[in-house]
Amino acid sequence: MKITNLKPAKVFYYFGEISKIPHGSGNTEQLALYCMDFAEKHGLKSYRDKYGNVMIFKNGTIGYEESEPVIIQGHLDMVCEKNSDCIMDMEKESVKIVTDGEYMWADGTTLGGDDGIAVAYALALLESDDIPHPPLEVLLTSDEEIGLRGANALDASRLKGRRLINIDSEEEGVFTVSCAGGIRLICEAAFSSRYFDTDTMCVRKIKVGGLLGGHSGIDINKHRKNAVKILGDLLYELNDSLGINIADCYSGGRPNVIPRAAEALVCFDVSLTRAFEETVAKFSSELKNICSVTEPDVYIMVKDAELPEICSDEAGTEKIIFALMHTADGVYAMSPDIPELVQTSSNMGAVSIKDGVLKMELMVRSNTDAGKKEIVRKLFSFMEYIGGRVYKEDDYPAWEYRQASPLRDIMTDVYCEMYGKPPEICAIHAGLECGILDKKISGADMVSIGPNMEKVHTPRERINVKSAERCWNFLLKVLEKLK
Repeated sequence: MKITNLKPAKVFYYFGEISKIPHGSGNTEQLALYCMDFAEKHGLKSYRDKYGNVMIFKNGTIGYEESEPVIIQGHLDMVCEKNSDCIMDMEKESVKIVTDGEYMWADGTTLGGDDGIAVAYALALLESDDIPHPPLEVLLTSDEEIGLRGANALDASRLKGRRLINIDSEEEGVFTVSCAGGIRLICEAAFSSRYFDTDTMCVRKIKVGGLLGGHSGIDINKHRKNAVKILGDLLYELNDSLGINIADCYSGGRPNVIPRAAEALVCFDVSLTRAFEETVAKFSSELKNICSVTEPDVYIMVKDAELPEICSDEAGTEKIIFALMHTADGVYAMSPDIPELVQTSSNMGAVSIKDGVLKMELMVRSNTDAGKKEIVRKLFSFMEYIGGRVYKEDDYPAWEYRQASPLRDIMTDVYCEMYGKPPEICAIHAGLECGILDKKISGADMVSIGPNMEKVHTPRERINVKSAERCWNFLLKVLEKLK
């Protein structure tokens, strides 16, 4: 089935057009230019700043000309993840969309529903000539997925609206009205090395894979394993059993993605090959038993590898393993006020070794400023203890709950009218741009919505087609009511 057969036709048409344009984080210029060209073709005022943020403006329809503007907001970038056997270059090639009419997904890669659906909704609204609505101010930001950078750099003075609908949530019927703040940390620690002895040592590449991964905010409480942490435990067992040297350690991905795979290049005395194999086999068996429910497809793969030039010495090996095992990762604290809400967490999303330096990229989140500061202090102290350094990037505030929200009230009434039941009002542990926009747009009244999307930030990502249609119809009804 083709995406062009899905409804609403214009929404999925634009989603298809967006998907033809590579738009991973840091690579959104082509999509931004597409949106600017769209505005010019439709006679709409538009603006693009030097950070790649796009604003497009449309007058209110008949009867809404003097209404207060409404900001429709989403982001241009997507997380680019792919299966290990996928050879596609996501920096240059189009996402290949697949649909069976019930769901829409991509072949071997992330789909980009987060947040392509917002861009598609916005363009379909801007093109329409038969949808009643107040003046629209569409704000599409850049590089949301790597620290909300576009929103952080935004000059919001061109925006006159104080009612903002963010379309970056992933569960239909849930109104998000508060979110966590976050900070990206880059932790680096140098370790001592030695030249590789080709006469007495052999090399193996170890890969931990098959994990579910996921969004480091939304999925952090689902007991999903971090491939880097598993790898750290395995390296400890190997070093304890036979003594190893580490030539490389790597996990792709981003700080805000729970790693699905990680690998290391290890060296050891050739006489200990059998001990190596036995240790890996025992660890693998225990791992599969422990993860049989939460990570049923986890695996450990070992294969021969090319000889490295240098590897860690004994002290360097211990330092690398210590860092991988003890750097904060996972849920740190639960909210005392909101049941089942993670309050503070840390995710070790990317690890690499280069020129004798171990680099770890983390995303720390908290729904309180104090919680974020606490875990950041601990990470700084830990890295100082092992002789490392920490660099801060992409620090953004939490979006705090507002007791009074006329926009939320109107949207709740519309939802009850359409579905015969109230929506769920919730706070999330993930970061939304609303936290930043709340500080940039004085008096902003904001609600975040979206259709049902599953397994975002992974190649298993998919959108429920009927939910996308219902969410679109709900958005149209809300705009009709916002006079």
